[in-house]
Amino acid sequence: MTLWLWLAAYVVVALALLLVPLWRQKPAPEGWRWQTVGLLAVFPALTIGLYFHLGAPTILQELALTEAQSSYDVEGMVTALEEKLKSTPDDAEGWYALGRAYIAFGRHADAEAALRKAATQAPKDARIIAQYAEAMALGQNSLDGRPLELIREALEISYEDEKALELAGLAAFQKENWAEALHYWRRLLKLLPKETEQHDAIAQAVRTAEKKMEGTP
Repeated sequence: MTLWLWLAAYVVVALALLLVPLWRQKPAPEGWRWQTVGLLAVFPALTIGLYFHLGAPTILQELALTEAQSSYDVEGMVTALEEKLKSTPDDAEGWYALGRAYIAFGRHADAEAALRKAATQAPKDARIIAQYAEAMALGQNSLDGRPLELIREALEISYEDEKALELAGLAAFQKENWAEALHYWRRLLKLLPKETEQHDAIAQAVRTAEKKMEGTP
């Protein structure tokens, strides 16, 4: 089996382990749709990103593939990245990958700290700034204040950053600024691949905002 097939299998299992508990909760927890979208968006890139930061395919060559297949040790990969960053603290991409991993595991304070380091190393990277904003918002349970400032900063750097557009739309929606939310989310829809979970979720958010603006239930 090729490296990419192993990685694909890894991603599928990682997603299943995280998403199944969310779907099984009855009633569904508040915000479950956004959690699901977030996990779907994070884990494929996260898993591939961690492999590259840890030196793949060398690591896969050193480990028994049967062991890797059976354990699906995402936490072990995170721990290995933590250790690697001790010797390469200026690695902005490494801190970015680690921060996203922490978000996926609900470790919001750790995510904020990791992404703060990433943003310090790469202050003009809209992708990192927007992810830092999300981590901070998750920690304080609000997009108001500094997270929103960071979102706007990310959009000034790149008006096509998907995370920044997503969060800007959500912040506007929460304040019932329907037109503003639609502006950001419609722009985001143009950037997202069609027939994906994230595209479908944002399309649904657009329809909801449109109904709110029209005053229909």
